[in-house]
Amino acid sequence: MAEGNNKPIIIAGGLVVTLAAAAAWYLIDRQRPVDDESQQALDQQMLSATIDLQEQLTGDIDERQLVEEKQRADSEVGLKLLGLCNAWIEFHENHPDDTTLENRERACGDYRRYIASGELPETGD
Repeated sequence: MAEGNNKPIIIAGGLVVTLAAAAAWYLIDRQRPVDDESQQALDQQMLSATIDLQEQLTGDIDERQLVEEKQRADSEVGLKLLGLCNAWIEFHENHPDDTTLENRERACGDYRRYIASGELPETGD
C-alpha cells in the first residue's frame, strides 16, 4: 500500500458505507410498508449505524497512519533525517544567523514531511 495520503481510502470507505445504507434502506423499504413513526425510527437507526461505521473507519485509518509514522520514524531514513534536524538545531543555537536558521528549518521540515507522508526530501542532483 502506498504511504501518505489516506483521503482516497476515506472517500472510498464513506462511499461503501453510504451505498450499504442505501441498499439496506431500499430492501427494507420494499419488504413491507411502515407508518411514519416506524419509518423515522428505522431512518434514525440506519443513520446511527452509518455514523458508527464511519467513525470506526476513521479510527482504523488514524491508527494505521500512526503505525506508518512510527515505522518511518524508526527507519534508517527517518533516523538520518532526525539526526540532520538535530545537528542543524544545535549548530543554529551555537552560530545563529539566517543561513543556519534556513538550514535548520529545511532539515526539520524534511524530517516532519517524511514522517507524516513518507515523502523523501529533494536531493541536490
